[in-house]
Amino acid sequence: MKSSRSKTLLVLLSIYILMQFCWWGYLLLQSNSEKMLMVFGEGTVFLAMLFLGIWRLSKSIQQELSLHKRQSNFLLSVTHELKTPLASVQLILQTMLRRSFEQDQIKEFTEKALEENKKSQELIEHILKASGLEQKALNVHLNSFSAEDFLNGFVQLFPESKYNITWKNPQNARFLCDINMLTFILKNLIENSFKYGAKQVEVEFSSNSKHVEIKVSDNGIGVLEVDRPYIFDKFYRSGDDKIRDRSGTGLGLYIAREMALLQGGQINYQPLTEGACFIVSLPHGK
Repeated sequence: MKSSRSKTLLVLLSIYILMQFCWWGYLLLQSNSEKMLMVFGEGTVFLAMLFLGIWRLSKSIQQELSLHKRQSNFLLSVTHELKTPLASVQLILQTMLRRSFEQDQIKEFTEKALEENKKSQELIEHILKASGLEQKALNVHLNSFSAEDFLNGFVQLFPESKYNITWKNPQNARFLCDINMLTFILKNLIENSFKYGAKQVEVEFSSNSKHVEIKVSDNGIGVLEVDRPYIFDKFYRSGDDKIRDRSGTGLGLYIAREMALLQGGQINYQPLTEGACFIVSLPHGK
């Protein structure tokens, strides 16, 4: 409704300006026909500027409306994402208060509550990181790592008993990175892969003359072609029902891209016949 009203107002305003321009041009020619060449010359320039201004204004309005829509969807998603784990924790605690349980059952309930609490913490962390990036408040600490050094700690986040991940790394690939930022980026990419249907993920380190590349590829549902230009935009989420039904806020890939840029690198999406591939590029280290 707001989009329709804004566009209607812009069209009416444009028509009014154009009619006024034509009217004053007509009056000027009536009063002095010798100025016809000047009127047409100035009029052409004015019309060109007018249509350019209308086009830019229309595009700006569309972008603002799109951002407003994404922000509204983000608020709805955040509300749902926070409410669900909090409700689960409350139900667990109420259950534990009402009945007596064996030690093993208490441990199981506690682990479940901690897992739900972790989901809330990760969501809040995403919001805080996005806010820090927006305000340019995140500090970057670059150090040189080899792929082997980095993976020694990182693979512990994805135990083999729960995740089917293949790790490929050359021994001589060294790169500059902020280890916390790179951990966040790759963790987000890998978790997204499994969230969107992947049964297997491959993480491969490679090196060329320009930079070190880290490819995260999977055999999941991939990214729809219509969504590919926007997946790194803040708050963006696919309109496809199958994808929107999965939890998410539209901040993960935005944060990943901004963090890659802060480290002097970049992140790109590469479509596959089946699945998706994200490539993180980082500068060489010594």
